[in-house]
Amino acid sequence: MKRILQIGMTRNIGGLETYLMNQFRKLDRSRIIYDFVNITGEYQIAFADEIERAGSKIFEIPSRRKNPLKHYLEWIKLFRKIQGQYDAIILNANSLSYVFPIFAARFFGIPMRIFHSHNSGDELKMGTLRKILVNVNKILLESSVTDRFACSEKAGRWMFDSKKFHVINNAIDAREMRFNPQIRDQFRRELDLENRFVLAHVGRFTFQKNHEFLIEIFAKVAEQIPDSILLLIGDAVEDSSFLDRTRQKVSELKLEDRVKFLGLRKDVRNLMQAFDCFVLPSRFEGLPMVGIEAQSAGLPCVFSDTITRELEITQNLVQYVKLDSIEDWCVAIQKARQIPRRDTFDEIANAGYDISTEILKLEKFFEGSS
Repeated sequence: MKRILQIGMTRNIGGLETYLMNQFRKLDRSRIIYDFVNITGEYQIAFADEIERAGSKIFEIPSRRKNPLKHYLEWIKLFRKIQGQYDAIILNANSLSYVFPIFAARFFGIPMRIFHSHNSGDELKMGTLRKILVNVNKILLESSVTDRFACSEKAGRWMFDSKKFHVINNAIDAREMRFNPQIRDQFRRELDLENRFVLAHVGRFTFQKNHEFLIEIFAKVAEQIPDSILLLIGDAVEDSSFLDRTRQKVSELKLEDRVKFLGLRKDVRNLMQAFDCFVLPSRFEGLPMVGIEAQSAGLPCVFSDTITRELEITQNLVQYVKLDSIEDWCVAIQKARQIPRRDTFDEIANAGYDISTEILKLEKFFEGSS
């Protein structure tokens, strides 16, 4: 049996958390065990109850932001405590601003040390100090990492330059996500969406997700399609400024009765059935799992052209649009209205994004590390 220590889960139910839990639920636990480190120990990570009910461990490390010295000291204490117990450690990350667990694991005998890139851009501006930090971390990572993972070719090239990496598909439970007309009708009734054209976005409120631009797009769509409505699923994570700005933009454009903030939801799978068009105007992405889920639900999708073309998994459901033209977005959304919903399970599975198949490949990878 292989024991793997996973780092990167937060209290947010986002793409990374969903990615890890999709794997966790399908693992053959007689062969592979995932345990987790919560590096924002002041908050409980998402799915904590489910993880512990399954018999896995969650180790708590205080946040670097709250107490940097204690954060690193607790890591050293944890490594001493678990020394000899783990076959691999995986740091799931969106940038190179933090590599300490991979670097330290080398000195405590964890044989497989993996850095997993989940992004193709950086939320923060690269000032002088941050550039120095990233360059130092590149050196530390190079001296300690044994394997590099990435959610897409684009995310791998952005994070690792010319270094070798493995693309690990953001696989989902495609059977659970497949289009279901009965669930669609049920949720449209419950959410009072009958006879409405429903645009939707799922994602945390950050610079990356570009919500203010989305509101500007919808303002134009609302003029063209009187029965349209926009649903925003997600919440702020630590920094609430982007959520506040989005609410302000909605108010300025007098869209309060047309834009609904649904917050964090655990029923995104069912909500996807109720949507008519999924929009993702992100400034950058790795390979967003939510885009795979939307296609798995048979949803027409409109993505920004900053997102990797690897996300175009299904035939005729995906359109890419530049971020500099609201009119082009409106044209694409109008086109999406004409695309019928359909079952896309075979397309998702054949492209390698069904977790039942992909988890076997990952288990084989870990078992081959001995």
